[in-house]
Amino acid sequence: MRVLGTLALLSLLLVQSACINTSAQAPIKTERQAARQTSTGATTPAPGRVMVIGINGLISKNALEKVRQSIGQASGDPIPAGLIVLLDSAGGDGVAAMQIGRLLRKANAHVFVTGQCASACIFVLASGVVRVAPSYSVGIHRGRVTMSDANAKIIKEVDVNDNPEAKAALQHFERQAPVYFAEMGMSPELFPLMQAHQFKGVYRLSSAEITKTQLSGFEKAYLAQRVAFYQSQTGPYRMDEDEFKSRTQKVASRCSGFDKQHTEFIKCYKETLREPFLN
Repeated sequence: MRVLGTLALLSLLLVQSACINTSAQAPIKTERQAARQTSTGATTPAPGRVMVIGINGLISKNALEKVRQSIGQASGDPIPAGLIVLLDSAGGDGVAAMQIGRLLRKANAHVFVTGQCASACIFVLASGVVRVAPSYSVGIHRGRVTMSDANAKIIKEVDVNDNPEAKAALQHFERQAPVYFAEMGMSPELFPLMQAHQFKGVYRLSSAEITKTQLSGFEKAYLAQRVAFYQSQTGPYRMDEDEFKSRTQKVASRCSGFDKQHTEFIKCYKETLREPFLN
């Protein structure tokens, strides 16, 4: 049995109930690339190593552990980023997603949706200090309780009115989710919007809704630091805040074809920052 809040699964319910277990883990693919000076005459980028983590499929505790093991391999904050996370997930374990999110926020992750990000995935998206999601790639709905098989196939939805344990778990989730979103700097409108969509399936957010809820955007302190860095450049990476935002917002759509080729994604990200008018 699992609770899907914004499609999020509450693992607490899995632990306390002898129900069918568990959701399939999200495959985690990682790749590192040493930072290099990117152009003649440009200020040398912040030293470090670029780390890319791809989260595909359902989010699970196993995925959390793999992220935990991989995240320490990133170092510094070079161009284009020290840590890049690529998302293509229909959801999964909401508790694990929040834990992943807190790890990513501490590591100044740049998070891009390259496929879809629905359900528990939005907790991971919310954690990025840089967050980019194309129109209608983000899906939300109110928390639900379901029974699933070992492959995460939903067998049936549980009526929480007939199951006190499930109802308590859902209520716990609905207390924790807005706290987490506030911690990550999301709009206070995000959780009520999620709660307003309680029917089956997901509600896909428009570009305006993604921006309004802050699921696409920048963490303020990091943005100020990063803009100062780019303003110190003397080559093609020199840019002000508006230009940095504009160029970065193009990365998800322009580079999403390289979601399985992390080295190429890094190159595409750099190219987009350096030459924003390329097709």
